[in-house]
Amino acid sequence: MATISPHTFNDLTDDEAVALLDRQTRKYLHLSAKEFIARWDAGEFRESADAHVSRLSILIPFGRSHAA
Repeated sequence: MATISPHTFNDLTDDEAVALLDRQTRKYLHLSAKEFIARWDAGEFRESADAHVSRLSILIPFGRSHAA
């Protein structure tokens, strides 16, 4: 029988949340979090089929109020 290991979840500070989004957008799109959010809001990614864009869009709330 498989054993289940408990996971620990930690809250991120605002700075850590913005850093997470920024790190991921730079890694996958070569954009800063601020630039990604601005371009997202402008609709530039509306027709994108890029899986990275979809995944990163989930992280936008982490940086919206702080990266702008």
